[in-house]
Amino acid sequence: MTKLSLSRREALALFGAAAVLQPGIALAQAVPDPVTLINGFYAALLECMKRGAELGFDGRFKLIEPVLNETFDVATMCKIAVGPEWTKMPGEQKGAVLVTFNKYMITTYAARFKAFKGQEFQVGEAKEAGEGRTLVETKLIRSNGEPVELNYLFRFNKNMWRVIDIYLAGAISQMAQLRSEFSKTVVDGGADALIASLEQKIEDLKKEA
Repeated sequence: MTKLSLSRREALALFGAAAVLQPGIALAQAVPDPVTLINGFYAALLECMKRGAELGFDGRFKLIEPVLNETFDVATMCKIAVGPEWTKMPGEQKGAVLVTFNKYMITTYAARFKAFKGQEFQVGEAKEAGEGRTLVETKLIRSNGEPVELNYLFRFNKNMWRVIDIYLAGAISQMAQLRSEFSKTVVDGGADALIASLEQKIEDLKKEA
């Protein structure tokens, strides 16, 4: 299990050096593997925490946004979280829900990873999960030394690896939790109600940021 200490800038600099010195290897890395993606994502979160006050919420949001969208298959995660009602939505409504869901995910990280107090990320090896899927087991070590298991399920699709679910405490599906949370809202009020609910959640998170 590796401990992440490189900043995102340092990681990108090392990749750039590899591209110059060993172009063949850099080409092979053009499609990052799951462990590399998680290390990059965690590097961004560490930078957010260490520069939290300097960046402010908007700065942290801008830093996390591209890394999250390079690591997570947000469209698939949104579809899973919405559940069966997704298939009933017109394309335009799906697009609006997806945009708001994406903003909600980024806001969650930008609001919660805002201060560094000695936290540490540990990233394990990737394990095959069947059907073109891979699980990366990780731990967030809190400032008091308490470990929190966060496991990322990746799917290989369209020649790239992307996260499609996150397992909290090692076993609790975040997408299943969200589907349970969204279910009544989307069944009773459809896409518009879900968007309104997510926008309220976003505003509540920003108040804490």
